[in-house]
Amino acid sequence: MRAFWGAVIGAALLMASAGVQAQEKLRVGHVLPKGSQFSEAVRVMNEELQRRTNNKYVLEEHPASVLGSGPAMLDAVKLGTIDMVLSSSGGALAQFNPNMGILDLMLLFRDEAHADLVLDGPIGAALLDSFKDTGTVALGWAENGFRQLTNSLRPIKTPADLKGMKMRIAESELYKQAFLTLGAEPFTMPFAQLYPALKSGQAEAEENPVTTIVGSKLYEVQSHITISKHTYSPGVFLINKEFFDELSPELKTAFIEAARAGGKASREYVRSRDREGMNTLKTTPITITTDFDRAAFETALEPFYKEAAKKFTMEKILAIKNAK
Repeated sequence: MRAFWGAVIGAALLMASAGVQAQEKLRVGHVLPKGSQFSEAVRVMNEELQRRTNNKYVLEEHPASVLGSGPAMLDAVKLGTIDMVLSSSGGALAQFNPNMGILDLMLLFRDEAHADLVLDGPIGAALLDSFKDTGTVALGWAENGFRQLTNSLRPIKTPADLKGMKMRIAESELYKQAFLTLGAEPFTMPFAQLYPALKSGQAEAEENPVTTIVGSKLYEVQSHITISKHTYSPGVFLINKEFFDELSPELKTAFIEAARAGGKASREYVRSRDREGMNTLKTTPITITTDFDRAAFETALEPFYKEAAKKFTMEKILAIKNAK
């Protein structure tokens, strides 16, 4: 009898050991710090994925560009040397998938509800589907947030206030053209280098969501912030296409639903932390400007939109801009 139960227990231990060994770790990279909105998205997706796959898959987060720059991680996911990346628009994403560039247009979205309406509807679904030719699969939307203007020189209320400012922007040609149209002197650099560049004066201005500005303590090296909401920056969960295509239909659904849960969590995180972040900024020496003249900026950007329409068509731009 003892021999019998010994064999049973031994078999159970072997099965348990095999189960542990069968668990597959997937590396997920992103550029934001640990504890950011992207961290929250990965955390919730990981919990949901483990629940839906009976712990078959676990996500291993690699934040703060430890796996490479934004463009490098996108290429790595395409090649399969990294399993997944959470990347935001307003950066290398539009270079990787030109269809995403339309989301880089300044003053495209009115508010969070407008962004949700567009991205959770047919337009957002078509944009996710457009990744099919990139060697990746877009699992769902996350959120980086509405970007605000900060600088070390003066309050920014009108386009004239931007004239001549050395502004670090994300790696987007459309961002560059928009800020050139407004009279600024935009340039790009990796996010990891931004804080020291602002501290040294190499950069005088930058633009990021409040959550990122506070989380990365950019207020320590900037004296002004304008609540401009000039550009909305969503994020996208991307996974290697070859890996995803080999999954069963049930597992594909598990990954998609888990990504949606993570994306929803990032939205809630950003919007809650933006409110908290504004309260934090009020305790710092930074000057907060809220009277951003949106109409004046829209007028100044008319030439920019005419050029953008040659690439995206005005019909598609207005379908997003006027969505209700």
